[in-house]
Amino acid sequence: MDLRHGGIYVRLLLVEDRKELCDLLAKLFKTHNIDIDISHDGAEGLELALSSDYSVIILDIMLPSMNGIEILRNLRQNAIKTPVIMLTARETVKDKVFALELGADDYVVKPFEFEELYARVRALTRRGPILFQEVITVGNTSINLKNYEVRMCGQLIKTSLKEAKIIEKLFSQTGNFISKDNILLILSGRNGDISSNIVEVYIHHLRKKFPPELSGFSIENKSNFGYRLTRKG
Repeated sequence: MDLRHGGIYVRLLLVEDRKELCDLLAKLFKTHNIDIDISHDGAEGLELALSSDYSVIILDIMLPSMNGIEILRNLRQNAIKTPVIMLTARETVKDKVFALELGADDYVVKPFEFEELYARVRALTRRGPILFQEVITVGNTSINLKNYEVRMCGQLIKTSLKEAKIIEKLFSQTGNFISKDNILLILSGRNGDISSNIVEVYIHHLRKKFPPELSGFSIENKSNFGYRLTRKG
């Protein structure tokens, strides 16, 4: 059964170090029109989870650099409420309870059938408030989250992928402050050594490309809070 309904589609993040399993799950989920991002490393998976919006996050517990429990703890401490399914070979009641108490929404034990995991994803996307919109519009500007095309007043605006990712983050949390460190994660990827000043550079470019009188929004900043998008008009 297809998860697409009324122009809304589901996007998953899978953090699992077994590449063969990831490849298989990606293929199976895509047969149901579900987009999926994959990371084989815990720290990288956390970066993705913090810098993009997902319908559901599937976390293995045993991962390189940072385990799934640490990722889950970081997500909840950063107020990321995306539903999380823990995926692990551990079967004890203690492990399950510990993960659920930290904020996991479900728990699937390996080995498992794809139909079981798919059913649990469906259940979470039906009940949860987080469904990933294909197009987000603010004012006169829209971003297509499948191809990251950005249009203002109906016209395609040339943006880099990183610029579009920042727009995605701001649009998805309109009115809320996004920390500078969170935006820096979008820009740095695995490389955390880039200058923090790069955030100001990108925001400056976006303000020039999307003036409030045309775009219908402005990007504001506040010291110690970060950046937020506000509607105009």
